Amino acid sequence: MKVILVRHAETEWNLNRIIQGHSDSIITPRGMRETSALVTTLVERAYPIECIYSSPLERAWLMGVSLAEGLHCPLIMEPSLKEQAFGLFEGIASERLTRCNPDDANALFERDANYCPPAGETLAQASHRIMHFLHNLQEAKEYQTVCIVSHGHVSQGVLAQLKEGVIDNFPRYAQPNASYSVFELVDGKCTGLRWGISTHLLKLER
Repeated sequence: MKVILVRHAETEWNLNRIIQGHSDSIITPRGMRETSALVTTLVERAYPIECIYSSPLERAWLMGVSLAEGLHCPLIMEPSLKEQAFGLFEGIASERLTRCNPDDANALFERDANYCPPAGETLAQASHRIMHFLHNLQEAKEYQTVCIVSHGHVSQGVLAQLKEGVIDNFPRYAQPNASYSVFELVDGKCTGLRWGISTHLLKLER
């Protein structure tokens, strides 16, 4: 099964570097242009996408709707594709968290996939639910090619596990807004992984 893993477009909180998690904020004007550019690229590349699964969080769902319309595919809401829950840190600027709680910020974003923010969940837990969904989807053998719309931080954990078999090096697997990754799942194993593809965004104005 081929998987195209997409991150949602830029939001106001992305722009202002505010931690989102299960909270939401509106898509920026640039985010709307990012969405159009991604849809155009996936149409041009003619991936034979049969179904799109999206996180129910609005910023991801809106991307899913645009992709479904552009690619003429069914769209299914999938709760397991949500971002990591950042708990009490949601709504706080990343810079403030780093200044006031540097050890927590470092563990959360750079060092420890098993770190749990207050009233949140670990990256390992969040990644596990997506990995479980992917493997169930692959075992069902219903589709040959699917598109998954999810979120930035949890995608880093998923990509690390797919590429290396462990989550430890998650910071290296950056997934910019409206970028996508492509990989194959064969008998539960990942092959041909390319991540953070964003060349379609290079000509967009800020």
